[in-house]
Amino acid sequence: MLRGNKCIGIVKEIYSKWERRCPLTPSHVQQLVSQHGLRVLVQPSKKRVFADAEFEAAGAIVTEDLSDASVIFGVKQVPVGDLLDERTYVFFSHTIKAQPENMELLDTLLDKKIRLIDYECITAGGKRSAPRLVAFGEYAGKAGMIDTFRGMGERLLARGYHSPFLSIGSSYMYEDYRAGCQAVEAMGAQISKHGVPADFAPMTFVFTGNGNVSRGAQEVFKHAPHEMISPSELGSVDRDPYKLYGCVVEEEFMVKPKVETGEPFVRSDYYQHPEKYAPQFHEAIAPHMSMLVNCTYWDNRYPRLLTIEQLRELETTDRSRLIGVADISCDIGGSLEFLTRDSSIEDPFFLYDPVTGKTSDGVDGPGIFMLGVDILPSELPREASHHFGQLLTPFVPALATSDGQLGFSEQAETMPPEMHGAIITSHGELTPAYSYIAKMREEQERAQAQPLSSEELLSLEGSTVVQLNGHLYDTGLINQVLNLIENRGGRFSIVSQDVQANLMDDKEQVTSAAMIQITVDQGRTELEHLIAGISALARNTPYAEATVHEVREVCGESFEATIAKQQPQERHTKDAAAMSFGHVSGAPSETCLLYTSPSPRDS
Repeated sequence: MLRGNKCIGIVKEIYSKWERRCPLTPSHVQQLVSQHGLRVLVQPSKKRVFADAEFEAAGAIVTEDLSDASVIFGVKQVPVGDLLDERTYVFFSHTIKAQPENMELLDTLLDKKIRLIDYECITAGGKRSAPRLVAFGEYAGKAGMIDTFRGMGERLLARGYHSPFLSIGSSYMYEDYRAGCQAVEAMGAQISKHGVPADFAPMTFVFTGNGNVSRGAQEVFKHAPHEMISPSELGSVDRDPYKLYGCVVEEEFMVKPKVETGEPFVRSDYYQHPEKYAPQFHEAIAPHMSMLVNCTYWDNRYPRLLTIEQLRELETTDRSRLIGVADISCDIGGSLEFLTRDSSIEDPFFLYDPVTGKTSDGVDGPGIFMLGVDILPSELPREASHHFGQLLTPFVPALATSDGQLGFSEQAETMPPEMHGAIITSHGELTPAYSYIAKMREEQERAQAQPLSSEELLSLEGSTVVQLNGHLYDTGLINQVLNLIENRGGRFSIVSQDVQANLMDDKEQVTSAAMIQITVDQGRTELEHLIAGISALARNTPYAEATVHEVREVCGESFEATIAKQQPQERHTKDAAAMSFGHVSGAPSETCLLYTSPSPRDS
């Protein structure tokens, strides 16, 4: 039943015992029934924060059977066995990064010809790079910050220090958000009176990003005595134990241009050309922070905020003041490479030892404490559900009457663009904007089927694609670049080239372009030295007028053409006089999987 019939359903949440949220509250149901004439079916639930009777009083029908509904709403993933054929489902699917644990769900959605709309993809105007419109992020930040204070108290106690943080519990332990904030204020009064342990002053909390998640965390933080400082002040604040220091760090302090131009940082250029930027958070920010509250979205086109090796080096060189990390984004193996597992609401903390790279349960022992709960808003279920429903309700009436039987492009005429842009599956296929998921999945499955050795992993770190533009052939620059790669022990494969001839009577000399896949077995550091060498050649070759950009995403993680496995790498042939190359084509190599990942923004 893909054609809207003005009947919607709300599932009971079974993703986690802690999942007590709902996408629409009784007040939203009442509005949809009385003002828009919708029929609302709600599956009964004894753990939902709103009682079944409240939904009935609002005009809903409480029933296990949702088969009459053309559109069915949930919060988290619906179990595959509960999915009804040919319906529209709206929930957080966690499939847009081809997450392996949710590929069975994606397959079922496709097999059952379900139209899936993912809240994570509902953006302004339906544009991929635009801000999200329907999210719990603010409440993830609020709940996560209260939990962070609790974790700080327990970790300091494990290290032998009493502190005011010990009076704080987890968010779910308070009647509501207001009560949690009152507890933070009481904690703050003790900080003003007695201070934090002097050995840990100044106590600095670094918040990454300034979106909904970060602002929610900052709101809680500011209920304690505090001073907000800029990133440039982090290294010079007073050792005042009677207040906390907060610092919001955005992209210009996370990365820096690989080639310094003296121009101001432009965020849009970083988003469009991340290959032009190198990480600097580990140098400029990390040595000065007591607590990291990570609130940003990340995907693998961008430098990580902090890697395992960077954190290890900070710790082993005695340059780290870090006590704990709250990764509110809970992106395992993401921007914080060392977040290798998640944690639960009832057991939210574990330790990570930067020196050994090992994790351990609890907060006793060597290392930094970690918070990685993936359903933080469910600790404040009533307020979070109301907030979310307020954002979602305006889209529901149009969605309840939209016609999912139409072709995908035609569906745009029956629903808001924000909803149309969030459709991941339709008619048993991935929609065009999300077709990249299949390619990402293929790569992940291939990597899992053929696990890489430690040597091959190092080679993968030392692999990339560089794009050269300029007078590459008539100046001989292209040959110099390839010679340099070979002389540095690297291997190359031409991914694509665009060669333009310059005629004698041409008034304007045209330029050529080439994409070169490179692998250096010694890893990323040696690769960066090689790229610097290529850039120097481009600057210094007379008349070349060349530019060099790293475009690693062109090949995703597929570098078979240059990563040697068992057999020796076949070498390319080049002829300096004729400027000809072996194994060169005008189109990208088949080993490269071309896809576009979502743009970074706070979740």
